[in-house]
Amino acid sequence: MPTVYTELLPATKSEKHGALVWERATDNAISHFAGVLTITGRRDHCRYRVEEFPADEPGRAFMLFKLDAGTDRTEERYGCFLAKNGANLCECRGFVATRGCKHLAALTELVRAGQV
Repeated sequence: MPTVYTELLPATKSEKHGALVWERATDNAISHFAGVLTITGRRDHCRYRVEEFPADEPGRAFMLFKLDAGTDRTEERYGCFLAKNGANLCECRGFVATRGCKHLAALTELVRAGQV
């Protein structure tokens, strides 16, 4: 499987042309580090160190540590949860405002594509 994966993100009200670039960790068997995710759009370009952790509920839990300032310069990281029942969660302001965000869209695509 290639170590770099690129895909367009679904269009949203605030971002019509978002995309992701995923650089999978070469050996994550002994750590939580899964890879580096870059999310780009019209207003922003931000890289995240992605780590996956065991979840208490059915689903998958991720922590996205910002490597760049991004659109919300007050935050250093976001906790994201992809629930088996579809009730996904993210700590970012976009999710709080709209119940959806670029972080969840990117993680959902990576899981769908078998990248994480």
